[in-house]
Amino acid sequence: MTRPRAWVTMSGMRIYRDDIWRRSGGALVGIGLCAFGIYSLTMVPQAPDATLADRAMWWGITLNIAGVASFLLSWLAPDLSGVWCRSPRFPPRK
Repeated sequence: MTRPRAWVTMSGMRIYRDDIWRRSGGALVGIGLCAFGIYSLTMVPQAPDATLADRAMWWGITLNIAGVASFLLSWLAPDLSGVWCRSPRFPPRK
């Protein structure tokens, strides 16, 4: 297996730029998760009671962690075949 091309190397981390559509899609998923997480965190003060405020806060924190992980994984993982999978390929029907 050939080694993917790296774009930038900073302190041992490489940003890979092969399979650009899958990497961009994963990055967009991460940005979307962070957007929903930020929205959830901004709605904490408007919660009608403390239980809903607590749930909104932790949901926002969880979505932000998942969004950052998704974004970083999309650009820093050398092989995305097991992470952002393509649709399964089925054998043709006879």
